[in-house]
Amino acid sequence: MAEDELLASRVAIVTGAASGMGRVMARALAGAGAKIAGVDVDAAGLGRLAAEPVLAGKFLCTVTDVSKTAECRRAVQQVMETFGALDILINCAGVSMSTAAGHSDEARIKFFEADPEGWQRILAINTIGAFLMARFAAEPMIKRGWGRIIHVTTSFDTMLAAGLSAYGASKAALEASCVSFAKDLEGTGVTVNILVPGGPTETPGFFPPGKPRPPIMLDPEIMAVPVVWLASSQSDGISACRFIARDWDRSLPTAEAAARARAPAAWPELAQAASAARGHPM
Repeated sequence: MAEDELLASRVAIVTGAASGMGRVMARALAGAGAKIAGVDVDAAGLGRLAAEPVLAGKFLCTVTDVSKTAECRRAVQQVMETFGALDILINCAGVSMSTAAGHSDEARIKFFEADPEGWQRILAINTIGAFLMARFAAEPMIKRGWGRIIHVTTSFDTMLAAGLSAYGASKAALEASCVSFAKDLEGTGVTVNILVPGGPTETPGFFPPGKPRPPIMLDPEIMAVPVVWLASSQSDGISACRFIARDWDRSLPTAEAAARARAPAAWPELAQAASAARGHPM
């Protein structure tokens, strides 16, 4: 099947679609033939995405705050009413630690100096929002007997980094939930996986102007090829895994590239190491 037909007849929701990695993945899925519902609080950003030629005639603008149950339910209902189906959910919506920095624009802040409401807001969007979208999206997928739920988390080091307590916790919780969701969905035809860029990525709002930045930044476009493969029937039967986009070798056949970029989600090797240290098997 041609690359631009790989997702023909599929319908995808992409949260955080107005910018950054979400925008890249929405564009990539549309280029592979999918109809796209862009979910974001940024109506203007969604409007700019809708104007792109690759999305002409197959884009639904859904202004949604994913931290709110009613809005997530409404977004899924709107997709079903508009397109008649839902096959793919990309949970990319997220906010950075600066949300807990009060009136400053710090990229990192110590937990005991964080704004309590901002700290909770990070988890409400990054973790609870992903749960809510998956909660409502899973129902039509299960009825259809096929579906893809793909979470965007982060690197392990980032989860444990100083000054990123809420952001790290939100992504660690999402990583763990991937495995739990996958187990709950066994036998339904719906899979749950993780896709991460593999390092600091050029994402609007995550690295405030004038603040220190990592010396090497990944291009969000790195997500385009892996997300199309993960969202397609080529990934049938693969669930509870994490894929690192940085490790995806585009010169290889897609199945081989996917295998090289793949590992179990939620780092089960940590449990194995702890068990070995105690001197008995898991």
